Amino acid sequence: MKKSEEQNVEQGAEQLIKEAEAQEKKSLGKAKQFANENRPLLTDIGYKNINLGCLPSQGKYYPPETQIAIRAASVGEIRHWSTIDESDLFGLDDILNYVIERCCKIKMPGLSSSWRDIKEIDRFFIIFAIREFTFKDGENKLFVPTETEDKIEVTKDMIKYFNLDEKLERYYDHQTNKLVLTLKTGESVDCYLPSIGVTQFIKNYVRNKQEQQKKFDIAFLKFAPFIFDDWRTLNKSVYDKTVQDSSAWSLKKLSVLAKVTDLLADGVNPKITYTTSGGVEAEAPLNFQGGLKSLFLISNIFDELV
Repeated sequence: MKKSEEQNVEQGAEQLIKEAEAQEKKSLGKAKQFANENRPLLTDIGYKNINLGCLPSQGKYYPPETQIAIRAASVGEIRHWSTIDESDLFGLDDILNYVIERCCKIKMPGLSSSWRDIKEIDRFFIIFAIREFTFKDGENKLFVPTETEDKIEVTKDMIKYFNLDEKLERYYDHQTNKLVLTLKTGESVDCYLPSIGVTQFIKNYVRNKQEQQKKFDIAFLKFAPFIFDDWRTLNKSVYDKTVQDSSAWSLKKLSVLAKVTDLLADGVNPKITYTTSGGVEAEAPLNFQGGLKSLFLISNIFDELV
């Protein structure tokens, strides 16, 4: 064999070795990534897992083996919370999301998960759980006035936030985690419980339109949160096209969507359940003394003064 041919063979062998090493590193990297994806969130320092069955959604609308974990809010995060203005709905929504983004993690198998994947109906329960984890020694008790008692202390387990109407239960698809309604005409209508990411996009879309003083389809907003599945694929072009396509919806599809969205919206009814001093079970509206600020700020702080 000539010297030049030997060099070519050696170079070819070296290239094959390099490619094999690179492939091995890539495989090890994927294995490590896969292991990290399946690592329980409980092992993250400072975090504790939430039982999905205790959520308002009961965990139904997440993929199997989804994990959600929370940590205590820091002083810096509580300082940001203290700026909350309950009269500013957009700003209020932003601060609620701020706490979720900073203090909550979610892992869903096979997906690059984000706090935006959390269902909107679970958001307040999770924030309340973060609050209890932050004040786990009971240093910031929260009270609600009721008709039967002077006031009662509230815990997250007393909060009832969402109840899916029995009419819709039969249409829930456990495989796809959505409501699938099929008309006798064969037309299928899919409805989703909104995620924070979807509602956040819609909120920002409306805010931008208002700031630019541009018109937008207000009627479509009734359906929008329930017809988009994934916030990752939702953008202005997709949203505008769906609005345009909605003008061709049949009357039956429009009627089904209107009824389903009404039932889902009516299912959101924030309240607390408690037992009176006489041992009777009762309910009360979720209306905190001190407003939402009192979730993370000590409302009776003057009691701490000398």
